[in-house]
Amino acid sequence: MRIKPKVTLFSSIFLSLVVVLLTSLSVWKIQQQGEERNAAYRAEAIAGVKEHLKDLVDVAYETVDRQYASLADVEYLKRYYEQRLHNILNTGETIINRYKRQVEAGTMSLQEAKNRAKAEIKELRFDGGTGYIWINDTRRPYPYMVMHPTVPSLDGKELSSTDYNNALGRRKNLFVAFVDVTTNSPDGYVDYLWPKPTPTGLTEEEPKLSYVRRYQDWDWILGTGIYLDDAKAEIKDRIIESVKSMRYAKGTGYFWINDDTLPYPTMVMHPTVPSLDGKVLDNPDYENALGSKKNLFTAFVETTAESPDKDGFVDYLWPKPTPNGLTEETDKISYVRLHEPLGWIIGSGAYIDNIDAQVAENRKKIDEQVRGLIISSALASFLFILIAIGLSYVFADSLAKPIQKLTHLANEISHGKGLDDKIDDVKRNDEIGELAKSIDRLKTSVRILMERARLRK
Repeated sequence: MRIKPKVTLFSSIFLSLVVVLLTSLSVWKIQQQGEERNAAYRAEAIAGVKEHLKDLVDVAYETVDRQYASLADVEYLKRYYEQRLHNILNTGETIINRYKRQVEAGTMSLQEAKNRAKAEIKELRFDGGTGYIWINDTRRPYPYMVMHPTVPSLDGKELSSTDYNNALGRRKNLFVAFVDVTTNSPDGYVDYLWPKPTPTGLTEEEPKLSYVRRYQDWDWILGTGIYLDDAKAEIKDRIIESVKSMRYAKGTGYFWINDDTLPYPTMVMHPTVPSLDGKVLDNPDYENALGSKKNLFTAFVETTAESPDKDGFVDYLWPKPTPNGLTEETDKISYVRLHEPLGWIIGSGAYIDNIDAQVAENRKKIDEQVRGLIISSALASFLFILIAIGLSYVFADSLAKPIQKLTHLANEISHGKGLDDKIDDVKRNDEIGELAKSIDRLKTSVRILMERARLRK
C-alpha cells in the first residue's frame, strides 16, 4: 500500500479511536456523576422522609402520653365520668321520688315505699354489669348498709369493719367518707378499694371511684362508681380511637399501634387493616423487613428495645392504600416509638416508591443524555473524520509527490538519464530533503562515472 492511503487510513483509524475513547470517557463520567447525584438525591429524600415521620409519630406519641396521664388523675376521671355517674344516680333518685309521691298521696306506707324502691334499685345494672347503685344510711359514727346489690350479706349491717378503712389517700372508713362528703354538700366523690363483680363472681378488691348523693328525706346515701381498670380500658379505647382517626398526606398517612410482646407482638390497632386488631402477628407474610427477612413487627419491637430513646426506623414491604383500595406490597420505611407505660409501639410509615420512581426518572434522563451525547459525538466525529481525512490526504499528498518525483528521478539516473535535471527538493530540511540531496550526489557520481567511461574509450 502506498504512503498516501497508509497515512490517510492510519489517521482515520487513530482519530476514530480517539473519538471513541473520549466519548466513552464522557459517557462514563456522565453516568458516574448521574449515579452519584441519584444516590445523593435518594439519601437526602429518605432523610427528609425519616425526619418528617419522626415529627408525625412524636405528635401521635404525645397524644397517647397526654391521655394516658389522665388515668392517674382522679380529678380528670371525676370530670370525665361526671355526667354518666350523675345520670345513673338520677335514675335511682327518680325511682325513690316515684315511691315518695305515693307515700305523700297516702297510697303507700313509708316502709313499703322504701322496700319497693330498694328492690327496684337493686336490679339496676350499668357498664356491662359492673355498674350498680348501693344505698347506705347517714348514721354516725358508722352508717348502716341499706342495700348492696352485689354483697347482700351487708344489708342491715353496721359498716364499722376495719376492712372498710380503704378510702385511698386517707385510709379512712369509706362509708364514713360517704357520709362526710355529703354532710355539707348534696353529693361528692370518694376513691377507694372494692371487690368487682364479674360473670364468675367477685374479684379481689380493685381501685374504684364512686359518686355519692344524699337523699335527705329518707336519710339515705345513694352511690355508684366506676372501677378504675374499666376506666383505664375505656380511656385506652378512646386513645386508640383518637390515634386511629389521625391522618396526614391526603389520607394515605396513618398510625398503627402494636404491643411489645416477643417473639411476636399483637396488633392493638391498625386503621387500614382492622382485621389485624387483636391478632398475634406471626404470619410468615410479615417476614419482609428488608435486609433481614425477619418479621417486621418483631423488628419494630427489637429496634425500640435496642435504642436508648426507645425508637428507630425499619424498612419493609406493605400494601399501599389508594382511593381505589390497597395496592400490591410496596417499599416502605417506618418510624416506631415505644410508649413504655402502656407497652405500645406507635408507628407510621412512608412509601418510598415515589422516591425510587424519581430515581428511575432521573436515570432515564441520564440515559437520554448519554444517547444524545453518543449521537452528537458520532455526528461530530463523522464530520471531524471527514475533515481529518481530507487534511491527511493533502498532507499525505505533500509527502507522496516529492517521494514519487525523487523515485522517478532515481530510476532515470539508474538508466543514465536526467543527469542534468535540477532537483528542487534539496532545499528542504526534512527527510525528503535528505533523500533529494542523496539522489543529487548520486546523480553527480553517476555523471562522473559515465564521463570516465567515455574517456577510456
